[in-house]
Amino acid sequence: MKETFGTYIHKLRSDNGLTLTKLAAALDIDQSTLSKIENGKRNVPEEILPKLSSFFNLDLKKLEQEYLSERIAILIYPQEDSKAIFRAAEEKAKYLRTIKTQQGTIKF
Repeated sequence: MKETFGTYIHKLRSDNGLTLTKLAAALDIDQSTLSKIENGKRNVPEEILPKLSSFFNLDLKKLEQEYLSERIAILIYPQEDSKAIFRAAEEKAKYLRTIKTQQGTIKF
């Protein structure tokens, strides 16, 4: 998805003929909150992803990936060398996974 997450939600809602009120109720958020999300004035709360996935029968894992990719993109888009930032972030992620794995190992 190249569009923003809010634009994507708006498209889903419109394509399915839903009102702001109906979708907001399904996601358990205020109608005004949903409107701000769709218009890019508010970030998508992560806790609505499972409800959004269920309501529109979407793959939750893919939805979470899109959500996280947008959060990362927002952080790095002003930077000149985003590829270098991605490489550094991937190295840090590998390191953090290693630490977590080591901490979770029980030795007898």
